[in-house]
Amino acid sequence: KINDARALQALITLTHDSRKETQRQAIQGLVNIYVNSPAGFIQEVKNVVDLINPVNDDYNPLVVESYIPVSDQAVDALADLLTFSDIGIRKNAVIALGILRGHRALPAIQEILEQEIEDGVKVEMIRTIYKIGDATAGPSLIPLIRDSDKKVHDEAIFALGRLGVEEAVPYLLEIYSSGVEERKKILGLVPVSGKDDLQRKTLEALAHIGDSRSQKILISALEDERTTYRRYGAEGLGRIRDLSLVTRIAQKHLREKSEEVKLALSFALFRMGRDEHLLDLVDGIGKDQAYFYLLELDPGEVNKLHSHLRGQKPSIQARLLDVIGQRGDLSSLSIVEPMIQSESSTVASSANLALRRLRGQNSEKF
Repeated sequence: KINDARALQALITLTHDSRKETQRQAIQGLVNIYVNSPAGFIQEVKNVVDLINPVNDDYNPLVVESYIPVSDQAVDALADLLTFSDIGIRKNAVIALGILRGHRALPAIQEILEQEIEDGVKVEMIRTIYKIGDATAGPSLIPLIRDSDKKVHDEAIFALGRLGVEEAVPYLLEIYSSGVEERKKILGLVPVSGKDDLQRKTLEALAHIGDSRSQKILISALEDERTTYRRYGAEGLGRIRDLSLVTRIAQKHLREKSEEVKLALSFALFRMGRDEHLLDLVDGIGKDQAYFYLLELDPGEVNKLHSHLRGQKPSIQARLLDVIGQRGDLSSLSIVEPMIQSESSTVASSANLALRRLRGQNSEKF
């Protein structure tokens, strides 16, 4: 509970204690050292950590900041537990590796994932591969999209989409098309709800990958009566960036009634070079949908957000600073630094975090 980094070596040793409860506490202690680091998380996240066990059985969104150095020995000690006989210890170890972004454990995770028989552990391994964020590990998840366990194949499809694994496209297209054929045979193209869950998740993954091989079904989804399908169709086409579709998507934007789909169409038009639609994303950044669209900006594009920082409410400024800190480069420093003096504590705190992120991610240039 002291969370002092000087205890690191003791905790590493205790991850291999003969008592499972000691191992469990040691794993939690390792995570807490980094979770409670003043540079590791913004205050809002630390408040959450105070209320929950950072190593638990449910999905845990926590990750250390990408610029926080994590001990190689700590990662290795946790990776050693991936083959431990106790299911709970294996699960806690892999969750911890995800929170700590244990990249050096990735080969071990991929190898052990092929042999793991417990569905709950497989799910956490998939989530950890996603958190680590190395797309080269993505192909190892492809076989799991046909896993018999729903949580396993759902997590694999989600991770393949978010990692942008192009190798998965033919397999995802096959699953999507089989759902279409099933509806034709059984339901006569009558719209379905819960029964198309897998097809919807597959479409979402294809939309995130944004591969031209998916363009035909994404165009079809754009015409679907279901809001979610139209949204994913728009997002996917925006990521493919086929400029021949700009006029068609612009017309859709004018006629669309759903705000959710309209925002996705704005994202698509911006991705296709229509910079005026960036304003729609900035105005909507209070919603997670727009916020995550902006997190897809390339570092060179982040400069387009600088002018939008002025005259905004503190809550909007804070979210823009969050995007700039995560996606920007050193050219953003001169814009962010003065905002540390903001009268709004929220803006000042967000600016301080953005500076740490920008400097940390570009530390080799200092």
